[in-house]
Amino acid sequence: MAPELAAEIPLSTERLRLAVTGLGGIAGALVLPMLSSWLGLLMQLLEGDRGGLGPRPRLSGLSALKALALTVLLAFIAVNWQKAAGELRQMQAEAPILGSTLAGFGVGLVFWAIYALGISSLRADFERARLSRRIGGLLR
Repeated sequence: MAPELAAEIPLSTERLRLAVTGLGGIAGALVLPMLSSWLGLLMQLLEGDRGGLGPRPRLSGLSALKALALTVLLAFIAVNWQKAAGELRQMQAEAPILGSTLAGFGVGLVFWAIYALGISSLRADFERARLSRRIGGLLR
């Protein structure tokens, strides 16, 4: 006996509301890294146009790949958010989609900001420790 393919199971209203909020949070956590990666590429492009005798520096392929991947991921999240919001509107005509999306988006932005500050602090500590080892002890 072959197992039957599972048909789409309709989600409850509460689960759809949580999905809309969660997808808004994921989008909020992805929007600033995506924008900063595109701005970084733009800065590489603009700074690469300086005159000089040396070779012109090229754009970083890894940076371009990161910007493209974050954009595709954010678009995927946005499409799924739109589908979840549409299904929630079908189930409940006056569903509060905007409020829950903005709340999730705000939480995602705050989560990303805390993560970025933590990484920045760890990098600064690492550089300080590396510099003190290179000099030969504590800075006096």
